Amino acid sequence: MPFREKSAWISLLSTSGIYGFYFWSVVHAGRARGGFEFGGLLETIVALVVVQTALTVVAAILAPRDAQAPRDEREKLIDLRATRVAYAGLATGVAVACFFGAFDPPIVFGTNSLLLLLVTAEILRSTCQILQYRCGA
Repeated sequence: MPFREKSAWISLLSTSGIYGFYFWSVVHAGRARGGFEFGGLLETIVALVVVQTALTVVAAILAPRDAQAPRDEREKLIDLRATRVAYAGLATGVAVACFFGAFDPPIVFGTNSLLLLLVTAEILRSTCQILQYRCGA
C-alpha cells in the first residue's frame, strides 16, 4: 500500500471517528443543555491534529523511502480528482445550507451544519483517494 494511500486511510478513519464523536456529543448536549461549548470543538481539533500527526509519523517510520518519495503524476491526478469531487459536494452542501439558512435556524445549528459539511467534504476526498488507489486509477 503506497504511503499516500495510508495517509488517506489515516485521514478517513481519524476524521470519521473523532468528528463522529463530536457531532454525537453536540446532538446529545444540545438536547440536555440547549447550548454549545467552544471547548468541545477545540478539544476535537486538537485531538484530530495529534492523532493524524502521530499516525502519519508512525507510517513514515515504517516506510521511510515511500514517505520521502516525491509525488508522481498518478498521485497528483488522484489528488486532483478527489479534491474536485469533494469541492462539488461542499459547494452543493453550502448551497443547501444557504437555502435552509433563510428559515432562521439557531446559530448553533447553522455553525455545526457548516462544520459538518466541511468534515463530510474531507471524508469524501479521502474516500475518493482510497478508491482511486484501489482501482488503479
